[in-house]
Amino acid sequence: MGGSDFSTVEALLERAAADGRTRLYEHECYELLALGGLEGLPATRFIPAGSRPAQEDLDALPGTRVVLKIVSGDIIHKTEAGGVRIVEKTLDRVVEAFDGMMAKVPAAYVSHLEARGAHRPEGLEHLAGAKLEEAVRTRIAGILLASFVEADDAGFGSELFVGTRLTPEFGPILSAGLGGVEMELLARNTRPGTAVAIAPAGLTSGEGFLEAFRGTLSYRRLAGKMRRGRRLVTDTRLAQVFQAFIDLANHFDGTGAGARFRIRELEVNPFAIAGGQLIALDGVCSFEAAGTSVMPRPVEKIKNLLKPESAAVIGVSAKAMNMGRIILNNIVNAGFDRTRTYIVRPDTDEIDGVTCVPSIRELPEKVDLLVLAVGAAQVPGIIEEIIDHDRAEAVILIPGGLGEKEGSQGLARSLKERIARAHETPGGGPVFLGGNSLGVISHPGRYDTMFIPEIKLPKSRGDHIRRTAFISQSGAFIIANLSRMPWLDPAYALSIGNQIDLTAADILGFMTAEPAIDVIAAYMEGFQKGDGLRFAAGVREAVQQGKDVVFYKAGRTSEGRSATAGHTASVAGDYAVAAAALEEAGAFVATSFDEFSDFLQLSVRLRGKRIRGNQLAAVSNAGFESVGMADSIRQDTAELALAQFSQVTRSRLHDLLTKFRLDGLVDVKNPLDVTPMATDEAFASLVAALLDDDGVDAAVTGVVPLTPAMQTLPPGDGHHENVMAPESIAGRLAAVAAEHDKPVVTVVDSGVLFDPLADALASGGLPVFRAADRAVRSLCRWTAIALRNQRLRAR
Repeated sequence: MGGSDFSTVEALLERAAADGRTRLYEHECYELLALGGLEGLPATRFIPAGSRPAQEDLDALPGTRVVLKIVSGDIIHKTEAGGVRIVEKTLDRVVEAFDGMMAKVPAAYVSHLEARGAHRPEGLEHLAGAKLEEAVRTRIAGILLASFVEADDAGFGSELFVGTRLTPEFGPILSAGLGGVEMELLARNTRPGTAVAIAPAGLTSGEGFLEAFRGTLSYRRLAGKMRRGRRLVTDTRLAQVFQAFIDLANHFDGTGAGARFRIRELEVNPFAIAGGQLIALDGVCSFEAAGTSVMPRPVEKIKNLLKPESAAVIGVSAKAMNMGRIILNNIVNAGFDRTRTYIVRPDTDEIDGVTCVPSIRELPEKVDLLVLAVGAAQVPGIIEEIIDHDRAEAVILIPGGLGEKEGSQGLARSLKERIARAHETPGGGPVFLGGNSLGVISHPGRYDTMFIPEIKLPKSRGDHIRRTAFISQSGAFIIANLSRMPWLDPAYALSIGNQIDLTAADILGFMTAEPAIDVIAAYMEGFQKGDGLRFAAGVREAVQQGKDVVFYKAGRTSEGRSATAGHTASVAGDYAVAAAALEEAGAFVATSFDEFSDFLQLSVRLRGKRIRGNQLAAVSNAGFESVGMADSIRQDTAELALAQFSQVTRSRLHDLLTKFRLDGLVDVKNPLDVTPMATDEAFASLVAALLDDDGVDAAVTGVVPLTPAMQTLPPGDGHHENVMAPESIAGRLAAVAAEHDKPVVTVVDSGVLFDPLADALASGGLPVFRAADRAVRSLCRWTAIALRNQRLRAR
């Protein structure tokens, strides 16, 4: 494979642009790919309109047959217009086909447009009939002669599609899968990753993308892994092709220094395989002038945002408990220094023991944090005053109506422009979080600006260790999860809203650098331009540092994308692209809210456990759970295996069953159904024996707590049970799990009467699920991602 000649590619794009085009012709695509280092391109000769093929043109093409293709910037799908012919390689036959195509294609293309009501190319929108046909004719550049490629094989999966597409959020995305019409059909009807492999070009390599491509049907066919199949192309060749596309896409992504153009789309569909080589049979490339670079934000001021020494609030009512006053009280109740907290309000001296000042200009110091809790209409003037008087390092914009509401996009755009100008000044101006932000909880910063009354959302206080961070575009998503999962207790929780200034990637970068943070949760509805790629790169960096990132992307359907646009005013990028990018980077990408909660629970509560492999031991005191666990070990993209116990373990289990008089009821197998007769001690002893087996990597333990043989109730009348006692099942399982470095997951399948048992197990540091099948499904996917991340760190 040759090296890349980007300067000559630039000249090629320059010539096309000078011709008024934003698309390359097919032969120019081949030239571009060759300059990008790709080998195996077809031999071609371009015959311009007004010329005719000559014998020397045919002599330059190998083989006995020639493919003729119409060349026009208007006619993308040539076959529908009669724009492809295959003939014998004789001058008479080629000239005859050439003349026939030049005469007939314009009318055929017009018939195609009018019959299907198809979108008409620019400049042809208002033409019809003979005028449209004549316009099409005059815009035909010529005909391409190409050598006919005799493929090594035919039928399903024998062709390959490879392409890049420039996305606003993730930059160029590389895709590869089955060529021809098969790819589109299968992509709609198979699970993600089966028909097409996807990854951001900026985060992968040819070899790295090949790893993702190995999961596709296309690879199985090309590698000869289907029944009676044979290998058609080597892995080395595939990786070389992928690398050529990656290099071109990354160099011409619009962000590189010196590149005057960016490639919007570059595609070969299909590649055929001939002589073990990938040969391009059709190529498309569209491009545009490179845009201007974005002025960097002073992201170092995120420290002022999250660990402020001084703060001010605008929008506090002196009479009512409005949003601003709730924020003020939450700040000071979280332990923030009252003497360095200020209210900007001209008509009073003090509210709730906090000093008021008449204006932003009269703040006694330049505050680290200013919270803006006013109506959207007041925001532009206040931001102007903040910037002009340089009185804040960081600002939280609480108001909605700054881009997410119909008609407010212009206001949001003007605010972005004003903030960007401030970033160009010495010192960079303040950074802004929001708008439409529910607020921020920062335990290291000793403040809480979320305008939720404590009576509705009890807050965690104190300086105990907190190792999670929660980043979300939706503030409601944060508080709903904190209400439902109070154990989460994040060190930081940020509602980032519309990302008018600070973005998700900016905040992720800060959390990645925070030594105390081990697990980062993120809910996103849309990324700002280029920020998806930065976010994915940040995830990879966090993973390399040993952190877990649990991610949920909203907007998987067209209806969901519409809802997110109305909520956050951010463009909801293509879900498959976002999911593939974040999975490639190492995030635990959840496909549902439940799975998001499950992944979070596993990442937080299994922190410090060694993930050795996928060999599972399953234990339950109910037969239905044992069956449900076994039925759930295989998921679409992950698999657990039921461990085979060693002879030593089997003997130990038999002895324990005998000791606890269960040997007449229980067989030694996996899953191990210990029946409702197992006591607290028996159950925990059996789990300990399984964890001691070197062939067991993790255990799922199911407790149906209605059995009278276990202590599963809190103290109360009519019984002598105490679920909090060390000798109870909760105490014993927690002790066993603490003595082992393998993951242990628990299940309490029962009603609210046994919530204290679930709470006791969770207090012991164990992940707790309320259904056995869900526990195994989630652990299955979580383990696969954790193992993959270990391999990523080892590279």
